[in-house]
Amino acid sequence: MTRIEFYSDRFLPYLPEACQVNPGAYGFELALWLSNALMQLGIVTSYPIGEDWGWFIDYGDGDAKFMIGCGCEAGEGEGYLGQPLLWSVFIQQSLSIKQRLRGQTAPAIAAKLAEVIMAVLKADGIAVQVEKIP
Repeated sequence: MTRIEFYSDRFLPYLPEACQVNPGAYGFELALWLSNALMQLGIVTSYPIGEDWGWFIDYGDGDAKFMIGCGCEAGEGEGYLGQPLLWSVFIQQSLSIKQRLRGQTAPAIAAKLAEVIMAVLKADGIAVQVEKIP
């Protein structure tokens, strides 16, 4: 799994806390922006999908399916203070049991996704850090 982190006030929530998937679990605005930015490059994802921890978009390349998670480290209400938050985008391949048993991973596709995501963030003036998680 690859995780990209950055501080920004660019993706703060615009709907009230009660509309978030959980208190402090922001990321819809980032996931929507990222889905649109990737689409502009011809990379088609799903619309944002909510999870307890934040939001994600799905991406598929043939049999290789990926979850691109978008969230932040924030306490309840912190998204409304106008201050930058620590955002995280992670890329994780979604493997079926069959793919796991056969070791059918697609690290090159994951690496390319990470490269493109970093490029669109940097093009928007956002400085990123990358962490490779085994």
